[in-house]
Amino acid sequence: MSGYFAAQPSPEKIRERTKSFQSWLEVDLDAIGQNLMQVRERTGREVIPCVKSNAYGHGIVPVVAYMATQGVETVLVAKLHEALQIRDAGLDVGIMNIDPLFTPEQFETVVRLGVSQTIYQRKPAAMLSEAAGRLGETASLWVKVDTGLGRVGVRWSEAPDLIEEVSRLPNLSIEGIFSTLSEAEELDRKQVQRLLEVEERLASRGVDAGKKSIASSNAVFHKPYAYLDAVRPGLMLLGLYPEEEDRGHGVELRQSMCFKARIEHIKWVEEGEALTYSRRFVAPKRMRVGTLHIGYSDGYPRGLTKKGKVKVGGEIRPVLGTVSVNHFLVDLTDTGCEPGDVVEAVSREGENDASSLAGLAGIMTYSLANHLNPLLPRVYLRGGEPVALSEPRLVEGKASS
Repeated sequence: MSGYFAAQPSPEKIRERTKSFQSWLEVDLDAIGQNLMQVRERTGREVIPCVKSNAYGHGIVPVVAYMATQGVETVLVAKLHEALQIRDAGLDVGIMNIDPLFTPEQFETVVRLGVSQTIYQRKPAAMLSEAAGRLGETASLWVKVDTGLGRVGVRWSEAPDLIEEVSRLPNLSIEGIFSTLSEAEELDRKQVQRLLEVEERLASRGVDAGKKSIASSNAVFHKPYAYLDAVRPGLMLLGLYPEEEDRGHGVELRQSMCFKARIEHIKWVEEGEALTYSRRFVAPKRMRVGTLHIGYSDGYPRGLTKKGKVKVGGEIRPVLGTVSVNHFLVDLTDTGCEPGDVVEAVSREGENDASSLAGLAGIMTYSLANHLNPLLPRVYLRGGEPVALSEPRLVEGKASS
């Protein structure tokens, strides 16, 4: 896996390239490593990181490449194209795919790429078996059991019969069974028990259910009884608390992401002058105002209109007026800033860290992370030094990364 980082530009070249960025994300991989270590120490179980939605906006390929250097053997993706991204980057980490498949070509793809497919119906199981047979391979799979959440999965009462049938199909290997908690305490305990009962009933029939997993980030914080064989945290590994009440439960997370931007324009405005759409800000005095070329299309929440906070030279400054598609304004009075200077739209700590800004915007940290534009350049740090760069480029008129 270290080959991914060995193929990256030198730190000097990355720093030079960053000078041209209007806005970008910096991701501290060491923070991810520390969060991963804490989850391992807390649970004592295998960690299968959930890296769906572009690793919650942090960049799936570099994040997975780093996690693999930290001993992660398997990651979970929600879309087949995410598995393709990982394999296209040359990463041979195990992949657990929960995306439903519908065509013979899709089933052949997961078999060819060595992806472990989620199954909970008879027809897809048969199609996976047939695809593996055509390719002369053995396909691995996880069975999703609906223990009470009610989204997808084979109902727990019907799961032993289905899993036994699947175990008899040729060219298939069951890696494990898993479920998703409702995050309601009384039902969660029942859900764990239901999954254990599925395993017990299968064992009585001579069927090995493999690993058992039901715990995501919420359970890592609050439900040790749900750890089972493997836990599947996601957002918390990137250093973000899914909910404020998760703080103080034995895991001190380090936020890995910092959203930086360069000041595009600075001007003086006079007392009484109105700025941004709908005259949402009227200057109470003569002010020096800066424009940042980022907005809600980049993932800076529109809900931070008249509420946002930006770190300028270590000092918190307010967002003035509207957060629009591509711009917002910030008070730079008495700062001495000039166009091109770097500010932090989202800092790793302090009044404008991700959790604080999500709270001001009235959204979950999940929402803030998931809406970070995948076309933003991303710089990855280890020991404070840039070690990887993800930068979309224009190739023959099309966006490519």
